[in-house]
Amino acid sequence: MRRVIAYIMLPHTPAIVAVVGATALFGLLATAGAPPPGRFALLLLAMLGGQVAIGALNEWYDRAADAISQPEKPIPSGLVTPGGALIMLAGGLLLMLLAGAPLGVASFGVLLLGTGSGLLYNLWLKRTPFSWLPYLVALPLVPTWAWLTLDRFEPRLLLLYPLGGLLVVAVHLAQTLPDIAGDRARGERGLAATLGRERALRLLWLAGGASVAVVAAGAMLFGHRPALGLLAAGLVMLLLLAAALAHRRAPQRIEPRLFELLAVCAVLLGAGWVAAVM
Repeated sequence: MRRVIAYIMLPHTPAIVAVVGATALFGLLATAGAPPPGRFALLLLAMLGGQVAIGALNEWYDRAADAISQPEKPIPSGLVTPGGALIMLAGGLLLMLLAGAPLGVASFGVLLLGTGSGLLYNLWLKRTPFSWLPYLVALPLVPTWAWLTLDRFEPRLLLLYPLGGLLVVAVHLAQTLPDIAGDRARGERGLAATLGRERALRLLWLAGGASVAVVAAGAMLFGHRPALGLLAAGLVMLLLLAAALAHRRAPQRIEPRLFELLAVCAVLLGAGWVAAVM
């Protein structure tokens, strides 16, 4: 049973659930709650396959370093074999291709761009000060891809790049913050490792708070229903303030959960922006 659980968790399953759930939410928003069932299923399966491939590659590529700094992880612990991780990688890519190709050239191209950003992060950018760049490329693409696939291309969604860029950086820092010591020991120079824990934390809170202000202002300036954007921004600000206070009291307990919180905040802000302007 431990081996089965290890394989299930290998590709970063909580993150996959968050991303596929966000894709489903934006798909429902794009179609007023009534997506075409077949196309909607292909959309979710394609995203699932790409995310499984990204997660499996991450664990396979980092297996030697993890054996030193995080020996409890699935591959270093022996619960998952390197070959098993590669099979999962290949299976995820195959699912992405089979589900994504029928969605059309434009949709498939956006899917490849998003998935390729994640794979490039694993293979190279993760160890550079530009480790945040694939997040900035891929995360705001999710609602754009959902609209393009299920309805039509909507240029207003591209405003998520300048509006949501700060929160994307905060999400990235939250995910990599617990790994700073190990990354530095291996000579990796991702953004969090370059900044160090204290500066990374300060930037995380600053970027998160600034993103709320920017989205709230954008909803008032561009939104047909600005109240929805302001409601989402207010809720996210409350979550960030609660997390910051909890982190001051118990940093070791809260820090590993920051990524999950920031991922929820990103989905809430994105959904609030979409609901306000569309």
